[in-house]
Amino acid sequence: MSFVNRPAMKELNSHFLIEMVPDPSKRFTAQQQLAQTEVLNKMKAAGKDMFQPNPAVEIAGATKCRQLYNRSVGIDEMREAMGIYNLVMRVSLKGGDNTITAMATAADLLNNNVITSPSGSFSLVTHGNYLRGIDVA
Repeated sequence: MSFVNRPAMKELNSHFLIEMVPDPSKRFTAQQQLAQTEVLNKMKAAGKDMFQPNPAVEIAGATKCRQLYNRSVGIDEMREAMGIYNLVMRVSLKGGDNTITAMATAADLLNNNVITSPSGSFSLVTHGNYLRGIDVA
């Protein structure tokens, strides 16, 4: 009989949050804003758990999201909407001693890049065409 030793998981007083938002570096017409709102509402309805706070835990010194995201909105779908509607994905770790926030572009999702900002970096955990989690890089 063999046993698998799991590393200890420490609950943190913080959570991860993913948001899809219009690109803050661009200006949009009222018609474009309406189209962005519609696509954002559809995406949030389809991927409810992805856009809700996800508790953060520490495992073997690394900060990770506690729960895996459901396979409801594909990365290709997000990337396509981001390109057509000029959206970005804002990823945050909020709570605890500090807040880390970074923005990902459609190209970042395509290449599964580490998302960086002056406050910190995130890596996306993917499985096939789906985002399953987030880690602090």
